[in-house]
Amino acid sequence: MLIGCCLRAVADDTIVTVHQHADTLRLQDTRQTVDLPMDSLLVDEFALLDDSTLLALVEEQSRRLADSLYRDSLRIDSIRIEAQHMIEEIGLQTEVHDIRIEKHIFRDEEQDRQDIIRAIKQQYSPWYKEARTLVQFTQNYISPNWYKGGNSSLALLSLLKGQINYKKDKFVWENTGEWRMGLSTTGKADSIHKVNVTDDLFKLYSKAGYLVYKNQLLVSASIELQTTFLPSWKQNSTQVKSTFLTPIRYNMSLGLDYKPVDWVTINFSPATYKLVHATVNDPERVDVTAYGIDEGKKTLSEFGSSVRVEAKYKPLRELELYTLLYFYTNYRQVEFDWQIEADFIINRFLSTHLTLHPRFDSTVKSDEPQHLQFKELLSIGFNHYFR
Repeated sequence: MLIGCCLRAVADDTIVTVHQHADTLRLQDTRQTVDLPMDSLLVDEFALLDDSTLLALVEEQSRRLADSLYRDSLRIDSIRIEAQHMIEEIGLQTEVHDIRIEKHIFRDEEQDRQDIIRAIKQQYSPWYKEARTLVQFTQNYISPNWYKGGNSSLALLSLLKGQINYKKDKFVWENTGEWRMGLSTTGKADSIHKVNVTDDLFKLYSKAGYLVYKNQLLVSASIELQTTFLPSWKQNSTQVKSTFLTPIRYNMSLGLDYKPVDWVTINFSPATYKLVHATVNDPERVDVTAYGIDEGKKTLSEFGSSVRVEAKYKPLRELELYTLLYFYTNYRQVEFDWQIEADFIINRFLSTHLTLHPRFDSTVKSDEPQHLQFKELLSIGFNHYFR
């Protein structure tokens, strides 16, 4: 079994054709043709190799291929190899058509090499693994005699997010874990607390699906767990808005997944179970009605319907856009949460991060009318992917 390696260029939106021979890989477009040696990867030799040896050999070939392309000074700025097919039977020639070219602004040869290795591993194995860590820091100093006044402040945001996905034949299993924490000094605005929590979330999400129509429609079941770890206080008050394991939110859904394109997933779940639990039920410390729980109780349990839209789009290597929209209704109240993120990647270790987070929740037990909530954050700092 041989992995068909295809060339992906990063320059414009043209289409190239790749011809693979027994000992040669050829990149051909309307302007030039280049033949690259593949070190005689013969069919008989591959038949005798086990999986680990085969993977190591293909990784080595990808590195040599990338180096050869750079030395040949091709028209394109950068080369990636993406394994497109697992070929069971190899003839004298195999053709792979319509390899689309992506775009980038800055050339990064090390990133290209990592993309080559990752693409091959992704095609060789049904598992996909990725983790990301982000640490953003902002600082503002204002002297006491500053003519416009104001307060000095420090803020820290950390994020750790990873996913492990499995796809084989018609079965798809997606798993995501996320932990984010944000701290900020309060200055003179809060006379009781010097530091407060601006972001605190621990989330686990798992979804299993079965393809029923092409690669676009799946029957799926999902579970999601969300909670907090750190206490977050109301301004100039000893009452907390959230604390350790308060609240715990649990959602279980059954429905359909629709993927109009690879980077968009729309999930409709007519059967959704929602549970909210507060481990602390002390009116002097925690107001559980803010979570939709009736006063004097610890748990909210109900059924409803939900819609979840998730999209991750990367038009350029240096720009990554992510959005997650969640809508839930118990047919009396609604809960709407929309998370929008943009990463402007400077290099493999630095990025600028923008978050927009509108939210509306009418399930809160309050006599006052509920209004749209909004949070925005712009920061720069350390960013790195583990793949």
